[in-house]
Amino acid sequence: MGFPPVMLLMCLVVGLSTCRAEGEDNQIRVTETTEEEQENHLTETVAEDTETPDQDLQTVAVEASNSGSPEKGCEPSIYMVLKELGALQERQKATVSALEETNRKLEASEKKIDVLNSSLTEMRRTYEGHQVAFSAALPTTATIGPVNVLYPLVYKHVLSNIGGHYSPVTGYFTAPVRGIYYFSFSSFCWPGDGTSGGSLYRNENQVVSWYGYTKTAPVSGSNSAILLLQAGDMVNVRLWNGRKISDNGNKYSTFSGFLLSPM
Repeated sequence: MGFPPVMLLMCLVVGLSTCRAEGEDNQIRVTETTEEEQENHLTETVAEDTETPDQDLQTVAVEASNSGSPEKGCEPSIYMVLKELGALQERQKATVSALEETNRKLEASEKKIDVLNSSLTEMRRTYEGHQVAFSAALPTTATIGPVNVLYPLVYKHVLSNIGGHYSPVTGYFTAPVRGIYYFSFSSFCWPGDGTSGGSLYRNENQVVSWYGYTKTAPVSGSNSAILLLQAGDMVNVRLWNGRKISDNGNKYSTFSGFLLSPM
């Protein structure tokens, strides 16, 4: 004789409740009763329910097997959600870290740009405060010399004197700041006037020179130099002893210079 359907349903309910409380067992456990309790129970319920179809028992067993633990059925979904949340959190941390690194690089770039702008501003201020250039020519339509000493030439016809550091009275240029300067000069001598020659001087030191000899045709010469000068250094052109230099309104003989870069 089989179990009544009612008792089987009660056993399944008890087993499902126990499964929910433990949360770990995915199998339905049916509470076993002793043989004496089963016989008593069967005797009492025979009169009420004489029919115990095997089909009902199989249906209940199948339903119990298919239903499973509700919590067990939910476990995979919750696990996947938590797993996705964890992965999302890791991606968020990586994104935040990348943004922080980008911000650090941007801040470093901004600092470099600020330093560069400061340097450019300082250079601009330096150049604006030390714009130095001059050019002058000999104010003669005749010939100077031959001289009997090392003769400082005075280029009195000033073409430009930016900064005012060339003196048309003495013929000397005085460096206002330490820096790199460029100087050039040219000379001319009429035919039959003998030889021409001289040098560019920094303070009392000869730097570069020119020389020319003529009997039947005019002769010219020129030279140039780039010098590192200290503030207060003086530069001029000097005619050698026994030499000549000529000019006229065409301004052949000139002396020029400018500041390339302060240092």
